[in-house]
Amino acid sequence: MKVGYSATIWDGGRSGVGTYIAEQISALRCRDDVELRAIEFGGRVLAPSELPKTSGTDAGTHRRLRPLRDVLWHRTRLAALAASERFDLVHVPTIRRLPGRQPCPVVVTVHDLAPLRLPSKYGPARQVYYRRVLPRWLQAVDAIVTPSRSTKDDLEHFYGVEPRRITVVPNGVNHDLYHPDDPERSARVLQRQYGIRPPYLVYVSRLEHPAKNHVRLIEAFRRFKEQSGAPHQLVLVGERWNGHESIERAAAPLVETKEVVLTGHVPSADVPHFLRAADALIFPSLYEGFGMPIVEAMASGTPVACSRASSLTEVADGCALLFDPTRVEDMADALVRITGDIPLRHTLREEGTRRARAFTWRRCVEETIGVWRRVLGRDGPRGR
Repeated sequence: MKVGYSATIWDGGRSGVGTYIAEQISALRCRDDVELRAIEFGGRVLAPSELPKTSGTDAGTHRRLRPLRDVLWHRTRLAALAASERFDLVHVPTIRRLPGRQPCPVVVTVHDLAPLRLPSKYGPARQVYYRRVLPRWLQAVDAIVTPSRSTKDDLEHFYGVEPRRITVVPNGVNHDLYHPDDPERSARVLQRQYGIRPPYLVYVSRLEHPAKNHVRLIEAFRRFKEQSGAPHQLVLVGERWNGHESIERAAAPLVETKEVVLTGHVPSADVPHFLRAADALIFPSLYEGFGMPIVEAMASGTPVACSRASSLTEVADGCALLFDPTRVEDMADALVRITGDIPLRHTLREEGTRRARAFTWRRCVEETIGVWRRVLGRDGPRGR
């Protein structure tokens, strides 16, 4: 089958959706049963081995203009491209770029409905878009893929989407990049390149307030230090995003004492080192459609403590220490437990590594192609 794959919000893997697009394109290009034609921002169809060079999401003055232009392109121009390229099917890997009527079936990946679960995450324009516009546009889509049952449930709850139109296809993890290895070697890399040395706890997430819940984590860490006297640092790995100023203000006193470290964006090749050398990944996000960092940490052999919220409980599946992300004292208790209980860390490390094996991009792509085949009537009933 010849598939047009919208890669217009390509970001080189700097976000969860960006990683999803990059990994899916890489895995799909290894298939001999799919002719994949990726489309970059502006409508150029890429050569089979080519990666996008531009993106429909950006910072600064383009933060609003490029997304708006990209949305309009999907609504008005994608159909002509799909017809001229004679695509059998179009896949759009984000709900934010729902296309207009197409000459072929359309499958969309909906990663989450964060603006509806966390109204404070975005401004009023995004609220109107998600509440008034997207529900109507989503009706024209032939099938929907979600990375978790949590997002599937949200689509049914908020938009009334029929369950048969939704297929849960979990995301994968790059096991070539994220795998157990010598933590001492990783510690040496971090000390040489970032001046960081164990013991520390790590949170891998862009600095986004309030959705990623950094401010509560910082307060919980302060309480943890007071209660335990432990020598740990808290390392926050991620680039600045919406509301980062609130996080930086909250962290400032502990940054000054070097108890909290803000790394900014780090290359993806360095992230496994931050995970392997850490005592644990702490993931206090208020809402996630999947939560890739917890699976990446598990695959790296790192114990995980995460929120008892949205998809995280589902993805962790009993292999992480859970806490209430809205209660600072509960989070502080989790920090005390995961740093002080060596048998617990060993158990979480073993169970997490086993759990991570279930998540591969090959499986993700196989099941996504299964959705495409059902939509095209080539493999049994549509949906599940």
